[in-house]
Amino acid sequence: MAASSRPHRPSKRLGQNFLIDHRIAEQIVSSVSPSPADTVLEPGPGHGTLTKILLKKAGQVIVVEKDPALVKELQKSFEGQPNLKIIEDDILKMEGNLPPFNKIVSTPPYYISSKLTLFLTGKKFEVAAIVFQKEFGDRLLAEPGSADYGRLSVMTRRKLDVEKIREISRNAFRPAPKVDSTLLRLTPKEGEAEIDEVLFAEMARGIFTQRRRLVKGAILHFMTLKYGREKGKKLLDSISIPEQRVYQLSIDQLENLSLQLWRAVSTEIASSETNP
Repeated sequence: MAASSRPHRPSKRLGQNFLIDHRIAEQIVSSVSPSPADTVLEPGPGHGTLTKILLKKAGQVIVVEKDPALVKELQKSFEGQPNLKIIEDDILKMEGNLPPFNKIVSTPPYYISSKLTLFLTGKKFEVAAIVFQKEFGDRLLAEPGSADYGRLSVMTRRKLDVEKIREISRNAFRPAPKVDSTLLRLTPKEGEAEIDEVLFAEMARGIFTQRRRLVKGAILHFMTLKYGREKGKKLLDSISIPEQRVYQLSIDQLENLSLQLWRAVSTEIASSETNP
């Protein structure tokens, strides 16, 4: 999402709102301190406002654009640029097909914010500067016990440190969206807890559908659906559960609950194998 004087009808279906404030564009790029040693990934480059700045500072730039019309425009605008690779694709569907990169800069369409954020939690990189809808950014930054704290906060902050750089007015885009934006810097965490990732994700999804319920009731409901009522109650008896509501649990507490559940299930499986 970047802007140009060239005629282009923004697609509502693709959530296109193009950045027109070059001062903010410079700040977005500077947030990751690109250097000639870096390869920067830019999902959704639009008309190439950020791309143009990145090409002056980074060693290599990889842009991934879904809109074929914008891809053709980029190819024409940056023809012969040796340190630019233009890919026509959906960033969320590329998985292992992405070339190597170490930094990310993007002003993505709002509608892909959740999927893009969770996509990044599974990637290896040094730092990312992403512009999100302000309300979405507030959810990523939310602390336990707050109204915005939920599964997205947990799944993101387990993997990434999230830092607010600045708010951005809706007037910095054309067409102007109905809401303001937030520039966040995301940095992968080191030394995360070793847990069963699939079980943790299932548990977080299950209990945060009942975020204001006491943890014991929410966990029992989750385990009943997953293991059956009898087995779920049996597993619950072997777990130490905080006397809090779901939305008050810290990430450490959630990881501990997941680890306890994994151990309880493993013990149950081992017992059934020993005593068929």
